[in-house]
Amino acid sequence: MNNFIIEKERTLPVDYEPDVLVAGAGPAGIGAAVAAARNGAKVLLVERYGFMGGNLTLAMVNPMFTFHDIQGNQVIRGVAGEIVDRLVELTVSRGHVTDLTFDNASMTPFDPEGMKLLLFEMVEEAGVELLLHSTVVDAHTDGNKVSAVIVENKSGRQVIRPKMVIDCSADADIVARVGAPFVMGRESDGAMQPVTLFFRMADVDIPGLKAWMKENRDQLKDSPTDEEIDSSEAVAFLGLNKLVKEAMERGEFPAEAAPRILFYELPRRGQIAINTTRLQGIDGTNVRDLTRAEIATRKQAWQIHRFLKAHVGGFEDAYILDTGVQVGIRETRHIVGDYKMTEEDVLRGRSFEDGIACGTFAIDIHPPEGEQQVFTGSGKSVYEIPYRSLIPQGYDNLLVAGRSISATHAAFGSARVMATSVGIGQGAGTAAALAIKNGQSTREVDIKQVRRLLVEQGQYLHGEGVTSSIDPKLRLEKIGGSGAAASHHNPFQNQADKQQDDAGEDS
Repeated sequence: MNNFIIEKERTLPVDYEPDVLVAGAGPAGIGAAVAAARNGAKVLLVERYGFMGGNLTLAMVNPMFTFHDIQGNQVIRGVAGEIVDRLVELTVSRGHVTDLTFDNASMTPFDPEGMKLLLFEMVEEAGVELLLHSTVVDAHTDGNKVSAVIVENKSGRQVIRPKMVIDCSADADIVARVGAPFVMGRESDGAMQPVTLFFRMADVDIPGLKAWMKENRDQLKDSPTDEEIDSSEAVAFLGLNKLVKEAMERGEFPAEAAPRILFYELPRRGQIAINTTRLQGIDGTNVRDLTRAEIATRKQAWQIHRFLKAHVGGFEDAYILDTGVQVGIRETRHIVGDYKMTEEDVLRGRSFEDGIACGTFAIDIHPPEGEQQVFTGSGKSVYEIPYRSLIPQGYDNLLVAGRSISATHAAFGSARVMATSVGIGQGAGTAAALAIKNGQSTREVDIKQVRRLLVEQGQYLHGEGVTSSIDPKLRLEKIGGSGAAASHHNPFQNQADKQQDDAGEDS
């Protein structure tokens, strides 16, 4: 008997014919769909879950990083900034606050349930048509254009015939389906950053936790002072490397997890988001690997929960409130675009004539193998993401936004985060809408006009005369502290030291 079957040929009706199809309603997809609709395009946003937000909600990654440079100037604005402002209005976020781990210029904790509500409101207000519970399963091409995208859901298989496609699937799924070139993970060997399952704990005694931190400050990154701990609007905790390793040796802490504790206080009283589970060697495009990761990281979460209750003050009566709907994937496919971003672009704060968004997060590479995590520190340079890094080679009506843009493994370590992804999505959506309006391909669109539209709609870009928006309380006081308590190191230090001289360099 053959070990395969042949499916019967089927005729599928075309159910949707949008100007712009946005595949994936994560941070990049939200930015892309809202921007394209606000700029006059008829937009269809397809999402495989029953709510939007991607890593913001389904993977419960928290907080958002990082909107500000080290001077406290907000350099990620536009749709991303609007999301934060509206979260504050809904009383589900305190907005931008200082990060007690002293590596990030700012952090932005939020309540994921409030985020789900807000995102529905924003896409509805923009006039975006939303199709939930639908997974992209195939795509068809006509020459150098994507001619149709097929989704599958409870209603069966449905065909979408768009004029323009923005792949915000995070894994470049449409790019892979049409055969456009891409690479997996690290250039040298294809290794990818590990996966993490975020989980929330509730009933944490925050005053008790702060008291414990004061008594055990030598185990925390950069030994925060009493004043720094007391004045923190949201506790951020990073360290315990030695205590964790001892617990690993006793079998009381998962051996494959991160060798440190990292967590952040959330807006709801007594709630903490834990970022400590870790599993290496996972391919997020392989269903067997994903299955193994879901099982292993959920087991890790319960071990870490027991460790915190036993060893960290304030957690005595705390419990696991919930875990992410799915494990968080940091890295899979990177498209081969018209331009590949490099670590030098990030470290030197490069500007580009076709820059469509800014980033300022650290080069943050969770180790594909071993223990040490690369972390350069956030906000030291503000770089632009070039539009060319969103254009897959070989196609004229396809853009990519989010963590699968064209970038090296190291540059991606910075550009991958959620606040930056919203900005990249906004740039892609604005460009797509303008191309539709003028009957142009992705490469023919007037990038100067795209940049003008982005600035008019609140985005921050270099060289466009955008007024600084400085929050003095977010000025980063501690730069380049020791990462020993967190297994951090910075292999780019020499390059980073030169970035101030090279900031603003055009490429």
